[in-house]
Amino acid sequence: IDNNLIPEVYEISPSMNLKQFNGYQNVSLTHIELQHIINNTEPSWKLALSSVKAVYVITDIKTGKLYIGSAYGREGLLNRWNKYVTNLTGENKEFEALVKEKGEGYIPNNFKYSILEIFDTKTKDDYILERENYWKNVFETKKFGMNKN
Repeated sequence: IDNNLIPEVYEISPSMNLKQFNGYQNVSLTHIELQHIINNTEPSWKLALSSVKAVYVITDIKTGKLYIGSAYGREGLLNRWNKYVTNLTGENKEFEALVKEKGEGYIPNNFKYSILEIFDTKTKDDYILERENYWKNVFETKKFGMNKN
């Protein structure tokens, strides 16, 4: 065999190719895309999501119901969203009930993650919780969505 004719593989491209992070205002990720960011090397996404605290919305694209959550603490949004990937429900009682009722495939196939507001990592947690409550009221997620508190 002529070694000059054998192709050399440098990199196998993943089936999902997320572009470079292009701004917090453009974040709208399916659960599968979020899994890809968390489980694979997506350095620009990981850096961006770990650099901010945030109020976010999870949309159930099958029902249209919304869940408003917040990420505070030292590790930022990446740490909070990582819990939805590693635990599927992020220890959320409403999501746990959904998985029990509809099965483990429901969340990966129907949840989308977006950012409503970002904050500097030095922002006080109480302020972020105030903003989370503001958005819950705006979207009436306690009445029509998936927020129970």
